[in-house]
Amino acid sequence: MLILFSIYTWHPSSQKTIKALAGRLQIWQRRTFEWLLAISIAIVGIWFINTYIFTFYELRSNSMRPALENNEFVFINKLAYGAAINVNSPDDYRRIQGYTSMTKGDVIAFHFPEADSNFVEYPNEDYYFIKRQYKNTRKYTPILDTEVQYKPVSKRKTFIKRLIATPGDTLQFVNGEYLINGRLSPFNIFNINKYRIKKNTPLNIRQTIRQQAITSYREYGWELIEIKAERVHLSDWKDYVSAVEETLNMPNVYVFPFKQDFLWNASYLGPLIIPTKNKTVQLSLSNIFLYKRIIESYELNQLKIEGDQIIINGKISRDYTFKMNYYWVSGDNRFHSFDSRFWGFVPENHIIGRVEKH
Repeated sequence: MLILFSIYTWHPSSQKTIKALAGRLQIWQRRTFEWLLAISIAIVGIWFINTYIFTFYELRSNSMRPALENNEFVFINKLAYGAAINVNSPDDYRRIQGYTSMTKGDVIAFHFPEADSNFVEYPNEDYYFIKRQYKNTRKYTPILDTEVQYKPVSKRKTFIKRLIATPGDTLQFVNGEYLINGRLSPFNIFNINKYRIKKNTPLNIRQTIRQQAITSYREYGWELIEIKAERVHLSDWKDYVSAVEETLNMPNVYVFPFKQDFLWNASYLGPLIIPTKNKTVQLSLSNIFLYKRIIESYELNQLKIEGDQIIINGKISRDYTFKMNYYWVSGDNRFHSFDSRFWGFVPENHIIGRVEKH
């Protein structure tokens, strides 16, 4: 700069050149500023759209077949229910006013509730499912010795399922079909169920059933198909196929709430009342495991069970009032879906938006 000043002072003939360079520098600075401003506005705009309006997501699962296929791109509408604010804090969580409410039958995107803890070296493994496996089998699992990290709600992986029951509903699962408030759910027709083809089924009907099925295979001497329940009903094939379901009163310890005393499994579950914000539930040793994860993990209280006493935040508690609404979800491809049957409720602050097909 000193050299340029000297040239400018002692060589008047170079003044025009210096002025031209200075002018070009100003133009370059102005254009750089304009580009940086445009890029900043674009980044803020993209962030605003992704946070409050919509985003896109690529499915990595077959659990919603045939409504949604693996590797399909879907549009997640955040305006419908209103974008969620302060999702990492149940006390501060709120939702911007949407133009509709969460309705049974909607396909929704949400942060996976059990993804609050993850194995650092095995991010795709479900920490709690692995722990349940170890507890039930007592087989040594080396993965349990690896580092575990906590993830806030906003950083948990995205799941997409169908909304089956909403706050206050009484839910029951009987022989593979959902009952809501004592009535068969109209959304059972979306399910892909598993059936045995009866051995006396005529060949022509057997071939037609195979053609309509999502998949068919043999197992233990039976020909099995996986097919949409609606197709079986509309085609009146009930005399030719029989549903493959778990047995009534035979507990499955991998089904919520993971206790044999409930006698629940993936085909028979409930009745169960879906928790509602500001509603109070009476607590007992017989039902605490239905709400334990809500109280501890989703609503961030300290809970202990000592003898026959339930202690919440250091006080003996006989009831609990929920801070949030909760929901129950299911995958349409029921035998290939890791859904609420296997981990429980979806807290409202985990719900991202409604899924729309492009």
